[in-house]
Amino acid sequence: MKKVLLFLIVAVLIILSGLLIWLRYGVDQSRLQSFLSHALGPDYNVEIASARISPLERSVSIGHMTVSSTTDDRVIFRTDTLHISGIGPGLVFRRNIALSGFMMDTFTIDWDDSLLGGYDESTDDMTVRKLEIKSLDLVNGTVIVRDDGRESNRINTLNLKAGFSYEFVPEADSLVSPRRTIAIDSLGFLFSDDRYRLSLFGFDYDHQDGLLTLSLMQLTPVGGYFQYMSSLEYDDHMYEIAIRDFTASGIDPAAYRKHNLLKVGSMDVDAFRIHVAKNKQLPERPDKEDPTLINRSIQKLPFAVQFDSLSFRNTNIQYSEQDETGTRPGTISFMNSTIRIRDVNSLSPAPANLVASTYLQNHSELNTELNFTLDDGPFLLTGTGKLESFDIKQLNSIFMDLEGIEILSGYAHEIDFYLEMIDDSSSGRMHLVYEDLEMKIIDRDDHGGTPSGFIQSIIVKEALLRPENLADSNDEIRTGDIDHVREPDSPFFQHLWHSLRSGIFDIVLRM
Repeated sequence: MKKVLLFLIVAVLIILSGLLIWLRYGVDQSRLQSFLSHALGPDYNVEIASARISPLERSVSIGHMTVSSTTDDRVIFRTDTLHISGIGPGLVFRRNIALSGFMMDTFTIDWDDSLLGGYDESTDDMTVRKLEIKSLDLVNGTVIVRDDGRESNRINTLNLKAGFSYEFVPEADSLVSPRRTIAIDSLGFLFSDDRYRLSLFGFDYDHQDGLLTLSLMQLTPVGGYFQYMSSLEYDDHMYEIAIRDFTASGIDPAAYRKHNLLKVGSMDVDAFRIHVAKNKQLPERPDKEDPTLINRSIQKLPFAVQFDSLSFRNTNIQYSEQDETGTRPGTISFMNSTIRIRDVNSLSPAPANLVASTYLQNHSELNTELNFTLDDGPFLLTGTGKLESFDIKQLNSIFMDLEGIEILSGYAHEIDFYLEMIDDSSSGRMHLVYEDLEMKIIDRDDHGGTPSGFIQSIIVKEALLRPENLADSNDEIRTGDIDHVREPDSPFFQHLWHSLRSGIFDIVLRM
């Protein structure tokens, strides 16, 4: 609330001052500047290059406005153009503000919470009780947030077309829930040192109905993988996300206000795409914290969560990783997925349930079911999975660039597993029936063979690798034991993969 307070203060004071000027004095730029300076107080200086007030149109237009702090002579707000239209005088005097339009073009908000001084939000008697803007249009904006003078966050090239209505409720009225509706036609901005662009279209939220809909949201790394990675000083993940036709129903604002609980009935996504990439050639951040399991990450949120169900259709998931000595990232994909998660509750020891159907490498159907806890107790997970018959050469998209291994042949007839996790330890069983497995060691730069790779390939074939796991004369199949302990720097999904991999290795390797 505090970080956008300046924006609200400036908007409200311009409206009130504009009304007083046209009712009492007529149009005059110097008077408007004087009124705003007086209203903001001695801590702020206001400069306006031009102003035009139209009483008949109930509008105020300001050109080249600047608000600066007198304590450090720093500009905290500036805009080339500010236009407010459809001001309702009657509503203002009832401490309600209704506007038909609010437009700012080429603006900067540079705010530091320390400028508020001793401001106490909880005891403030807010002048504005209701703020309604039918058409909010922000063009080419920059928003900077500082913490004790140091820049902590910045967004650039902000463009927004929206409308909203918000009702402010005093702290004493704890039983009254504020009413709010938000409709965003489009929103876009750059952040993270202009590495990412966020775009959003068709966002609607109605507090009374508890319904939120979103047509499209996209998070895009500017310039793609190689430009993003070359801009980083330390190791970090790159994310590329697209969400289409998202609906959340049964949103309970009162639960958040009273119990700090994000409570939602159901969430449904018609199409979801995410690509996560990592470059292991970059050094780790010195102050990097070790990753945690899912329940620990959920418990770190500033609020509790409770979702009845989450459904994802038409979902494509890709993970890419570039090895310390590799030239390209290897990629594994889970395509055409359908995912349903139920009973997500960070306050309850009862497990959440995830059922997923996907196509590994867009080739063979993989069905999994996981049950896992999200409360602050020990992390418990049980899971089962089954993969239909699979051409193992499909894994070359990740092994050739990430491991320097090319699978020449191999066919898996049956794959299924049972997995248990208790905190950092996993156990279980892996069933894998395969034949004709052969691979060779290659150069990761050009995928060609090398003399040393030829020798290593022979060793792998003759001494390390079982070329098949088929039924013997007693109709017995070798079963692998899942046995893995998570390393402190291993994130959850890597821990999950390494757990399953331990069962595969127990079957495939002769050791």
